Amino acid sequence: MNAQKGSILVGYDGSVGSRVALDWAAETAHRQGKKLTLLHCVDLAMVPAFPAYDPVHIAPSLREVSRAVLDAGVLRAQKVLDPKDVAMLHAIGSPSAELVDSSKDHDLVVMGCRGRGRLLGGLLGSTAYAVTAHAHCPVVVVRSQVREHPDDLVMPGPDRRVIVGVDDSDESVRALEMAAQLADASGAQLHIVRVAMAVSMEAWTYAETAKAGTSQTHELRDHAEETVRRAADHVRAAYPNVSIETEVLYGDAGHTLAELGERAGLIVVGSRGRGGFSGLLLGSVSHTVIHEASCPVMVVR
Repeated sequence: MNAQKGSILVGYDGSVGSRVALDWAAETAHRQGKKLTLLHCVDLAMVPAFPAYDPVHIAPSLREVSRAVLDAGVLRAQKVLDPKDVAMLHAIGSPSAELVDSSKDHDLVVMGCRGRGRLLGGLLGSTAYAVTAHAHCPVVVVRSQVREHPDDLVMPGPDRRVIVGVDDSDESVRALEMAAQLADASGAQLHIVRVAMAVSMEAWTYAETAKAGTSQTHELRDHAEETVRRAADHVRAAYPNVSIETEVLYGDAGHTLAELGERAGLIVVGSRGRGGFSGLLLGSVSHTVIHEASCPVMVVR
């Protein structure tokens, strides 16, 4: 099938983590008036290498299994979405390659994970890294949760804010725009954060150099505050109904942003190109946030 723009793609394999990702994707599609496509991929690398398991001969059976998994997922999504707005896509091949290729035709890719640092089932760690690094649209990694009620999803809303990490890069501008859109659609507060590296005064031995270090610290602080101020002004002009909070923090960007996720519905970070991350939000930062944050994380390029 050829998905239309204005749609969300979710990786689905029937596992608990992928069901949480599906619920998150379906609710987001509902809020934004978008269509939803479920992708199930059978990885032949996981099929036993015996003559009886020749892919040519078992392909029909694999498609039947895939269709059964997708049928169950579609029924689940239709609890939130109109049936005409839910589609399915099954593939035989590498999950990461199929998700990246299909991302060309979608606005957002959603993937599931279980626990902190353990990425989901057929969408294992290497797949998540590959998709977040190479997808042609933003990617959200959703953590599975123990839920007392089916509707208890960790998502942006009036009681769970959207956090976006900003710096001086063009990629940060795109992350800010996406975060503002999601905050506006969900009624969530937008928390704009600049994480700057603290200047260690231990390196300044003499009084004059210590004074220079203090001056540098003030310059870094002023620049960081100006960055979040400009970001807030940009959002207010485009989304006047969005409540905004700004904050400048110091320390390790990845750990700092991840810790903020305890009270958030979503953390948004920007990336440069396909594989490299920009400014204060370098690749290791994005990976740290995905692994450590307790809320969903969106990577925007």
